[in-house]
Amino acid sequence: MSVLVPKFFSLKYVQKKSKAEILRSLQISEAGYSELVEACKEQRDKRDKLYSLYKRKGFQNLPFEDFLSWVEKQDLQCYYCGIQQDEINLLISKNKIYTKRITTRGRQLELERILPNETYDNITNLKFCCYWCNNAKSDEFTEAEFKEVAKEIAKIWKNRLK
Repeated sequence: MSVLVPKFFSLKYVQKKSKAEILRSLQISEAGYSELVEACKEQRDKRDKLYSLYKRKGFQNLPFEDFLSWVEKQDLQCYYCGIQQDEINLLISKNKIYTKRITTRGRQLELERILPNETYDNITNLKFCCYWCNNAKSDEFTEAEFKEVAKEIAKIWKNRLK
């Protein structure tokens, strides 16, 4: 059944086919359909979060599927300081992140526009970065200037991860 997961996911969540079409196409039972829905839960949740991000940022000229394809090719680490998403998760679990905003920001990498006045639709201008780098860089520093600042932030993360 697990070999059907990618095809099922595409039919149900990308192509938005009906249940009847999926049952026919994959030649599966109702029970098999339910099993595949459950098998796709984590992948679906990830896609839903990305869709929410896509909508919040107001993309207008970049189709969601193109955004999703771009995301899948990215390293899940801060473009500036290099902290990885799994390291952020570890720091949170060990209570080593002290921001009061943790319920709203800091749990996930954020979308950064290298040139802050460009739209989000310019995908070549986008990188993932941590809340702290994104917040500190703001629209004040250039990419090169902030990379120097981020070296110090990286040192702090490494110390906290020890």
